[in-house]
Amino acid sequence: MRRTRVVDLGVDYSVTQTLLKYLYARKRRGRWGSVYQWSPRWDRMIQKRLERSRGGEPGDGVMEGGDLARLDAPFYVYQDLSFEVLERYYDEVSGVPGFKGIDLDTIRRRKERQHGIYESATGIFAMSQWFADALTRWSGVPREKITVVHAGIGSPEVEEIPDPEALPERPPRRPPKLLFVGRDFFRKGGESVVQALAELRREYSPGVTLTVAGPERWPMTGKVPEGVEFVGERSPAEVTCLYREHDLFVLPSRFEAFGIVFREALANGLPAIGRAEFAMPEIIEPGKNGALVNGDDPAELAAAIVAVLEDPAVRQYTARTAKDVRERFSWDAVAGRMLNSIEPSTQSPIGNESVW
Repeated sequence: MRRTRVVDLGVDYSVTQTLLKYLYARKRRGRWGSVYQWSPRWDRMIQKRLERSRGGEPGDGVMEGGDLARLDAPFYVYQDLSFEVLERYYDEVSGVPGFKGIDLDTIRRRKERQHGIYESATGIFAMSQWFADALTRWSGVPREKITVVHAGIGSPEVEEIPDPEALPERPPRRPPKLLFVGRDFFRKGGESVVQALAELRREYSPGVTLTVAGPERWPMTGKVPEGVEFVGERSPAEVTCLYREHDLFVLPSRFEAFGIVFREALANGLPAIGRAEFAMPEIIEPGKNGALVNGDDPAELAAAIVAVLEDPAVRQYTARTAKDVRERFSWDAVAGRMLNSIEPSTQSPIGNESVW
């Protein structure tokens, strides 16, 4: 809104959404859930309401948060994931991590629908280069139709982080403090982090601790292990404080379409460890601002943690580049990349402003 004129189309479907949730309730793998958002009825409703809401508004383009509908006006799709990706990561036993209730037939049906929307769209805004490559390689979307715009850091505005020389060094006698943040504990590799902690406390330092934030309740069997502080759900402001209080962010996620949380950690000067998959290698530079692991082996993760903790240059580099991370991956910067991708011929008569 600071860069252009924005019109919120305001598609209201709260009542219908509630009805469809019950209509499409299904039990899958022992759990009840609703698949309404993947139903043809939902698609038709969104299509009609989006067209009605848009009316005769003379906009330069419509930016859809996801593949909502095919429009007769220029429209752009903003995404971090596709059904093509879900199909490739689908497992007959466990399905797709983070997508409870969706079966392979639904994924394939939605994939074909999505291909039609990609073909009709004026452009596609991808949150990562990894997803842009997947769109081209797996979905056949022309490279020139895709613009990598990334995603903004979701936490509140943070204070300026001083130069690395001004940052206090971690007290030599204070044991390292690790941080894990994620509601979907198992999808994000939480149990591997807990197992790595046990190894670190045996082999590296008995005082190493791990803070786990995100899940409503402790997700593993039994009591919270020794050395783990479970703090449950936390607000974005509280998570920002956690970044400042810890020495290393650890999240070896098994399925992570983008990973805004890694950007948030780095924007607060906290080195990070992720997995060498999806968009995580775009965010984490091994030996500079963290490390990447290749699987679920707690020993590999523990070794990566020690390597980062024992390398002061990693902390210094992360602190030095924190301001750049905040600037390059702010929502304002994302909006700028989106607007810059629009062809000059689509600009509105009111100058460089566009209506979305």
